[in-house]
Amino acid sequence: MIATMNRRCIVAALAFAVTVAAQTRTAGKTKIGLAYDIQGNGPAVVLITGSNLDRRMWVRETEWLSATHKVIRYDLRAHGQSDTATAPFSNFEDLQSLLDEVKITKATFIGLSAGSTIALDLALQAPQRVERMVLAGPAISGFVSKEQLPFAASLVAALQARDYKKAGEVLLGTPVFAAPPESQALVRSMVMENDRLWTVPREMVKPPLRAIDKLEEVKAPTLVLIGEKDTFQREQADLLARRVPGARLIVVPGGGHLLNLTSPKEFQAAVSSFLTN
Repeated sequence: MIATMNRRCIVAALAFAVTVAAQTRTAGKTKIGLAYDIQGNGPAVVLITGSNLDRRMWVRETEWLSATHKVIRYDLRAHGQSDTATAPFSNFEDLQSLLDEVKITKATFIGLSAGSTIALDLALQAPQRVERMVLAGPAISGFVSKEQLPFAASLVAALQARDYKKAGEVLLGTPVFAAPPESQALVRSMVMENDRLWTVPREMVKPPLRAIDKLEEVKAPTLVLIGEKDTFQREQADLLARRVPGARLIVVPGGGHLLNLTSPKEFQAAVSSFLTN
């Protein structure tokens, strides 16, 4: 009886140890100063944030994805815990550098807003590295909207005056950064704490790719997600759905631009289904 109990204890302890090991999070910085963390085991999934945000936005997604995947999330240049650039850079090249350092040859990429731009550029320039993509509230490099954002003048005025706190308040007052009550403090913290991105000289950022001219060349299975209330990005979401071969578009009822925060259950359901089918 005692021997049986001991065996059961050993088996339970081993099972617990395996579970803990699977959820162990490692964190670090790349040679060029990108802060990242990795959690879980399995096929790789890379989470890419939008502008003015950082990897804290993916806390919920990291938890459920890491049960079945190796989840890599990171901060863009001049965001979160990543360094500000001291030489010309591009977000696309930064991502490739990160993948090389953490030894990820191929992954699924989930990007929100500017994060979707980076994922899409990677899919066109290094298709062998992209298993599939989720583009939420998407932005396409090279796309020029015919309509000016209603808050653009206020934002430009604040930036010209180098009043970056004011610029943050302008953004937080727009539907783009609208969030439910439980996420408002997080969004405010990210937007206000990442204001150093405005100090990066324009000439330091390499010209973006023109994915808008090559959408038909995308090979990776693509899921496009757009919130019903995200009218600013709807045109680009529709464009991706029409021109990317086999792309699937889901419009989330009541969802905003920060889709994983405004509609977490719907976001999880859509992504989970896409990853398993």
